[in-house]
Amino acid sequence: ASAFRLVERAVEAGITGDAQRSTTPWQYETVTVEGPARIDLGGGWSDTPPFCIDWGGTVLNIAVLLNGSYPIQTTVRKLREPLVRCVSDGDGLTAEYRTCDEILSPPSPGDPFSIPRTALRMTGLFEPAAALAHILERAGGGIEIRTAVNLPMGSGLGTSSILAATILRALAEMMDAPVGNQGLSEQVLRLEQRMTTGGGWQDQAGGIFPGAKLLLTGPGLEQRLRVQPVSWMPGREEEFESLLLLYYTGVRRVARDLLRQVVGRYLARETACLQVLHSIKTLATEMAYAMQEGEWDHLGALLDRHWELNQVLDPNTTNAPLNTLLAAVRPFIRGAKLAGAGGGGFLILLARSQAARQELHGFLREYNAGTGAAVCGSEIAKQGLRVTRRR
Repeated sequence: ASAFRLVERAVEAGITGDAQRSTTPWQYETVTVEGPARIDLGGGWSDTPPFCIDWGGTVLNIAVLLNGSYPIQTTVRKLREPLVRCVSDGDGLTAEYRTCDEILSPPSPGDPFSIPRTALRMTGLFEPAAALAHILERAGGGIEIRTAVNLPMGSGLGTSSILAATILRALAEMMDAPVGNQGLSEQVLRLEQRMTTGGGWQDQAGGIFPGAKLLLTGPGLEQRLRVQPVSWMPGREEEFESLLLLYYTGVRRVARDLLRQVVGRYLARETACLQVLHSIKTLATEMAYAMQEGEWDHLGALLDRHWELNQVLDPNTTNAPLNTLLAAVRPFIRGAKLAGAGGGGFLILLARSQAARQELHGFLREYNAGTGAAVCGSEIAKQGLRVTRRR
């Protein structure tokens, strides 16, 4: 834990401070920001401090719609009442804050509104012991932050980071202080360090930037993203979509627990950990070439290799039920890996053919029926965050 805090302080030191306190009134009655999920094919973990600070990171990931819709949404609206209200539609929870100290207090474990409260703190509008009603009067009224996530907890699809991006973007729009994609990604990284959840930059970048892309940074505290969209050969993107299948395993996992273990091993300079992290960076680049050329057998083999390396990095990435599932679907697929940190969540499957994908779909609908596991329709998102404003 102490080693992990060193990482958090190092990242915090390398990122721009909070926005200057503003008296700009809310510019809109409502702002809604919708975000796609993201699936990571290669390079995950190389985006996580301190490895990326030492060596730079390389990740191949894709922004995706699930069952034809954006699964992550934030709506910020102006209120007449002089208060701040946070609402979580998925949990049916509501909290109202009538003092600055309530908003600025450190998040407690399990606080469902830790992300929006931290985002509010980062606006620079609120200060300890100040009169919240006075601040909101100058801003034009109270506000409500309403969030909705149509994904299971522990999905491995970058949910919390992309949700943070939608909240930060919505607040920026409300304050007429738009932020670019690069800056927004940095803000999310800093928000997560403030919350002590850690993590890297690939989750939010996967949802902020559209489509399939290679994301790269160089060494250094300031992790400047370079975004290289996959240069598909004609027809390759549609072919890839016809072979891709996402399956929610019904197994939940907590990425933070895995993150602490991997970061701890890196800080201890374990040889196996260092070798794996460098290897998966190379795999991400090779995967991008395989995708654009339509080399599906090679891409499947690279997915399998990545999954093997993830297990070297952390044996808790897998478990007996997941191993049994992967063995059962092997006849239908070219390759597979779990999304995100592993240990559960969504399984990314690359079918041998369109016909094999249909058979696999039917097989998985019956597999573990009644356990919460489910096949999920997916398509590549052609845009990142989608913003709707109403005056």
